[in-house]
Amino acid sequence: MNNTLSRFGSDILGKCCWARDYNDGHPNPAWSTGEKLAVALVLDDKEFLNAEDYTIPEAKQRVFSGSWEWRDKAHFDDWLVQLRALLDTSSD
Repeated sequence: MNNTLSRFGSDILGKCCWARDYNDGHPNPAWSTGEKLAVALVLDDKEFLNAEDYTIPEAKQRVFSGSWEWRDKAHFDDWLVQLRALLDTSSD
């Protein structure tokens, strides 16, 4: 797994920290749809996804298809795992 985050990855990690620390683990309504869905996926926020009428596969497809960052869906899933691991270490 690549330990270097892109600008988008760093931005999403920061938004995840903010959501976790200041918004009960939910994305900010002011963020773009892609940002909100990416944060919800990283934080496993099923409540948010349900409220927005997205399943996990639909949310993944929406975020994946909105960026050139990932070569394939497996790479995207690795990216989610990487962000979750970084988020876990940032809460220590």
